[in-house]
Amino acid sequence: MKLPQLDPKAWLAAIVESSDDAIVSKDLDGIVTSWNTAAERIFGYTADEMIGQSILKLIPEDRHSEETLILSMARRGERLRNYDTVRRCKDGRLLNVSLTISPIRDKHGNILGVSKIAHDISDRKIAQETQLLLMRELNHRSKNILAVADAIVRQTAKNCEPSELVSRVSRRLYALSVNQDLLIERNWRGAALSDIVRSQMSALLDDLTSRVGIDGPPLVVAPAAAQALSMAIFELTANALKYGALSTGAGRIDIQWNIGEIDGARQFTMSWRESGGPPVLAPQTTGFGHSIIRDMVARSLDGRASLTFDAPGVVWEITAPVSALIEYPSDMS
Repeated sequence: MKLPQLDPKAWLAAIVESSDDAIVSKDLDGIVTSWNTAAERIFGYTADEMIGQSILKLIPEDRHSEETLILSMARRGERLRNYDTVRRCKDGRLLNVSLTISPIRDKHGNILGVSKIAHDISDRKIAQETQLLLMRELNHRSKNILAVADAIVRQTAKNCEPSELVSRVSRRLYALSVNQDLLIERNWRGAALSDIVRSQMSALLDDLTSRVGIDGPPLVVAPAAAQALSMAIFELTANALKYGALSTGAGRIDIQWNIGEIDGARQFTMSWRESGGPPVLAPQTTGFGHSIIRDMVARSLDGRASLTFDAPGVVWEITAPVSALIEYPSDMS
């Protein structure tokens, strides 16, 4: 069967009209001479509104020099490919586009005008900006983690026998990594306090359910607060295993937290109470772990912390403004 002969010009016109990209032609003075359906959809102007008008109608004033460059390149017979820029739509929106510019020639090779293909790259720009934002945030968080790790190594070395340095640093860095896992699960929007307590204690203690009581309302704390509290819980657990309630089979720990009104302000309170362990004696010297439990957490949460060595067992308590713990709405733990 013989296929019908189609006019090449008709084919070309059909291709232009069916394109998803704006295809526009203009003369060497920048006056629009053709305007396809996609150009109308992308920029908002109809063909009647644009044909006979200057292409500068689409170009923000601070980018008018681009048109001078484009026209001068076209007059020299040069092409411009994949040029990312911004154009203004009829409704005033600025649109990210990628341009391909080609000179239009007659059958003798004379340059008559310019053909422009504009591809909407808004989605690509959003993706690039999002990726850049994420990379900056990752860089910021990585520096914070490295700073904490550096402090752990330096401060542990100041108050530790050389023979124990590697094991202590390793345990503390592991506790830090456990907390990072919790934060990643929630896309760095914080961590549930109950998960922080359980994960840090489980890293050191196998029999958690029968030795530890955990009671408190569902509370998601911000990343900085999660980091401070996780390190405190880890140090308290390590001390309890070595010297306190968890060093004997009968010992127990009760952990509670709550949010309430104190002096007219919403305050977070949390306590750690040991019982059933050996007689408690206050240490003669204090190290980095003691500083984390009593001082570092309080400073991080803009609150007050106390560590007492009562006869029944060690008691740790902290009070802090709720605003220092919650940067995002809390949800169920």
